[in-house]
Amino acid sequence: MRRQPAWAALAVLALACALRLVSLRAWSFDGDELYSVHDVHRILAGEVWSEGVRSHPLGYLGMALCAALFGEGEGVMRAFAAATGTGAVAALLFLRRDALPRSVALSAGLAAALSPWLIFHAQEARFYAPLLLCATLATLWALPGPGRRPVAATLAALAALLCHPSALLLAPCLLLPTLASATRRARWTLVGAAGVAVALMALLVGDAVVDVVQAAITRRALSHYDALHLVQGFGYNLGPGLGALALLGAVSAWRARTEGERQLLLAGWAPPLLLLVAALCGVSTHQRYAMAAVPALLLLAGKGLVASAGCLARGTRLPAWRSGLLLLALAPSLPALADYHRSGDRSDMRAAAAWIAGHAGPADNIVADEHWLLDLYLSRAGASADRRLTEETLRNEQRKKLLQSESDCWVVLKCSRMQGAYGEDLLSWVDRFFIERTRIGNDPPPLVRHDNRLVILQRRARAKTPVLTPPENGTRPSPPRKMHLQGPGTAEAPR
Repeated sequence: MRRQPAWAALAVLALACALRLVSLRAWSFDGDELYSVHDVHRILAGEVWSEGVRSHPLGYLGMALCAALFGEGEGVMRAFAAATGTGAVAALLFLRRDALPRSVALSAGLAAALSPWLIFHAQEARFYAPLLLCATLATLWALPGPGRRPVAATLAALAALLCHPSALLLAPCLLLPTLASATRRARWTLVGAAGVAVALMALLVGDAVVDVVQAAITRRALSHYDALHLVQGFGYNLGPGLGALALLGAVSAWRARTEGERQLLLAGWAPPLLLLVAALCGVSTHQRYAMAAVPALLLLAGKGLVASAGCLARGTRLPAWRSGLLLLALAPSLPALADYHRSGDRSDMRAAAAWIAGHAGPADNIVADEHWLLDLYLSRAGASADRRLTEETLRNEQRKKLLQSESDCWVVLKCSRMQGAYGEDLLSWVDRFFIERTRIGNDPPPLVRHDNRLVILQRRARAKTPVLTPPENGTRPSPPRKMHLQGPGTAEAPR
């Protein structure tokens, strides 16, 4: 009977590994991956590191190491994230069997293995999967019990800071209880280890972390995410079922009044609540910034599952109730998981570049969201180097020139951003002077919020004197028609 949980945990780990490695190279780069590709280029070229790399270099250095060894393809750039994302699931399953019941560890590991959100970040050339692994190690090593490793937990928490500054929200939740329960000698050891690590971090990153945090507070970041975005995004990505179980686990932890239970409660719920307070104060916050709290939330969900199954079992077999409740909790995420394996939850820039290369002229103008990625795939497709690409954030003078140019003009936009993310002036310009030619990607199925399609538009005709602003005499032209998008997913779902 003792071997069955071990085999079950190995099966969950094999499932997590398969979901993270299958099709790792199939998806084109998309979204924030363009910054990773650009920054890794700079690292390998020996150029000055960007502010983002200096503030949290660990993920970038892992990607750069893989790229230096095996090239800069999609799969190689994502290999470090896939390895660390799988490692986080393995840590949940096997690391602290002395402090966690096997049912809790297995439930948390299975939830992590099947989470579309965590799978996405484990297949993304970014730093959130390494952050998840470091936060998982710090959370588990800080739990009381024979396997507690205070120094290792401290170093893991500091490594999480080198993955992303948002780990600052988790570090006090783990280190303060650990220091309070440690012996006097151990406390000095922890303080010394933390001091040395902080000094090394200060030498490495300088004031870049301060600059990144200030950019979020003063809204100088590229995008602003408000409190509603945080709540909806975190709820959607964590999943309503797992969120409900994590709340039940929090109640159980509060009633248990043990050090380990209270520590999980603090590590799981303090970071997202602090982010919510910051968002209500006007700070730009994204649900990804709560990634460091996810390991504790998954463990709380496992505890909530065991507690609720125990209440419902009433003399029947408890494992059967646990399995049924866990499947019910994971059910809302299954459509997103199935849809994920059609496109990797990414816009297909590679396919868009292939279509543009086959239809646009060699000297045509191309306006695109994330034009640097489109240019990358146009180069790979062998398109003419005479093409002129511009980001979609254009001024009126630039738009007039594009409409008056002898060369044709094409626009490539993301359907997920057509309802709010793009400015009304851009959408009005596109609607008045361009016609849709094709869409790249599949329609999102029900219950899936993110729309991965790309829309490609062509200029209707050359305009000699285009009017982009209302006349000065006070009369206004008729308002432009809204672009109606098919499919239920028109708002960009935060990842």
